[in-house]
Amino acid sequence: MSARLDCPLCAAVVVEAADDITPGACPGCGARYEGGEGSAPDAVAAALVALGADALDAGEVTDAVFRLTPTDSAERGVAITSDARDDFYRWWLFVRPGPDGDVVAVLSAL
Repeated sequence: MSARLDCPLCAAVVVEAADDITPGACPGCGARYEGGEGSAPDAVAAALVALGADALDAGEVTDAVFRLTPTDSAERGVAITSDARDDFYRWWLFVRPGPDGDVVAVLSAL
């Protein structure tokens, strides 16, 4: 199985031709990406736990991220996207850390 993931914030290729994708950071903009689930809400819930932001409501964060335009996403540093793979794709939440390195503050500002 071959998988590819592009950063929705800066368009950098994050992972290409991988057997599987593991969470990490974008080589282009430094955004952390987490999730890897079969649905967007499940990916956001998993990402919030991994990012230490599980006190936030996953449904509200999912809704807020999907309401952002691409320009808004780039400005706020938060976006969601799916990867491309040979079988059923997975969803990923990208969060660029704020100036102090805090991703929870970035998500809370949604």
